[in-house]
Parts: sequence; C-alpha cells; structure tokens
Amino acid sequence: MEEERRAENEDQNAEKEAASFNKSDDLTVEIQQLVEAMARAARNVWSSDERRQLENDLRRGLGSLLGSLEEALERFGRSEQGQDLQEQATRVANRVRESELAAELKEGLTVGLRSAASEVGKFADSFEEKQTQPPASQDIPVESDKDGSDEETA
Repeated sequence: MEEERRAENEDQNAEKEAASFNKSDDLTVEIQQLVEAMARAARNVWSSDERRQLENDLRRGLGSLLGSLEEALERFGRSEQGQDLQEQATRVANRVRESELAAELKEGLTVGLRSAASEVGKFADSFEEKQTQPPASQDIPVESDKDGSDEETA
C-alpha cells in the first residue's frame, strides 16, 4: 500500500513538473509569437505608402523652411539693421583681438621687468656684500734706510 502511495505521489509530481514545463514552453511560444507579430507590423508600417508619403511631406516641409530661413537671413544681412549688427560684431571682434594683444604685451613686459628687477637685485646684493666685508689686508714691504734712520717709506 505504501508503495502504491509513493508511486501515485511520484506520478503526481511528474505530472506537475510536466505541466509546469509546458506552461513555461507556452510562455516562450507566446513571447516568440508576440515578437514576430511586432516585427511584421513594423515591416508593414515601414513599407507602407502612408509612411512614404509622410516622409516626402516632411522632406518638402523642411526644405521649404530651410529656404525661407536662408532668404530671411539674406534680407536681414542686406538691411540697415543687419549692416549695423555686422559692423558691431566686427568692432567687438577687433576689440577682443586688441585686448588679447594688450594682454600679451602686458604679460611680456611684466616678465621682462620682473627679470630685470631680479638681476638688479642680485647686483645690489653682491655690491652690498663687498661693502660690508672688511678690506683685505695688504702686505706692503717696508725697506729700511741704509743711513739707519727709523723712518719707513711707503
């Protein structure tokens, strides 16, 4: 009897596992079918006349917009306001260039002056050192007179 129960339990477990396996297989199949359906729909939409027409309409619209913008910019460039704006932009660009040149010149002068001050400082330091050092003693030979006097000649 116990063996029959075990056999029944084993059969039931096997059936549950098979059902579970079949459910996961069913899920995989359903996902695969969904992906295939979506891919087919995307291909159909992409190759449809409506999509081609929409693409052509967008191309024409963007081309027209670009042409209008170019024309408006050209008219503005020829207008008095456009000319004034161009002149102002040129003046600003020149000022920027001049200020860059002035900054480079200032930097060069600063470096040069700093270097000159350093060299003058070194010279002054060495000169001061020479002034503060005691004079070196000089040995001056003294000759005695032949006549026997004690006077020295320098």
